[in-house]
Amino acid sequence: MLIRNLAASREAIFRAWEISPSLPPQKRVLPSTLAGGITGGTAGAVLRGRANIIPGMIMFSLFGFAGQHLYNALDSRQSSRILSSPTSTQGDVPSENAVRDQPRWKRILNSKYSPMKVLSDEQYEEMLREQLVRVDAEIALVDEEIEKVRATATEERDSDL
Repeated sequence: MLIRNLAASREAIFRAWEISPSLPPQKRVLPSTLAGGITGGTAGAVLRGRANIIPGMIMFSLFGFAGQHLYNALDSRQSSRILSSPTSTQGDVPSENAVRDQPRWKRILNSKYSPMKVLSDEQYEEMLREQLVRVDAEIALVDEEIEKVRATATEERDSDL
């Protein structure tokens, strides 16, 4: 409900001010802030009573302002990435590989802050081989310990006789 109200308020402000869709991103901040204020005031009045109109307007205005700025920053980053990427053989259309370097989840998992990492099949096989070598070494050590214990037990039994 709040999202629809916000979108409707924003569209109404765009139409009332005769703002075109090709408006630069910096000029979209004010309508988004006002739409957030209208939405927050309405939600505060309807859901929590008259005393919450002003706090709702303030908070949702901040949400609209921050949300539009965040959207503008991410949009400009993605646009610059697409424009700076190598183009395909079709002229100035970016290739699919250039647009989609890696999926977001892979970038997150491969970041230095993630405890997990995406492995290729070869990396996974190598990791399994290393673990197998470690397990074989541990088994050999345990076998040696067993032989020592058996030898000691045999010597004790022979000395007792």
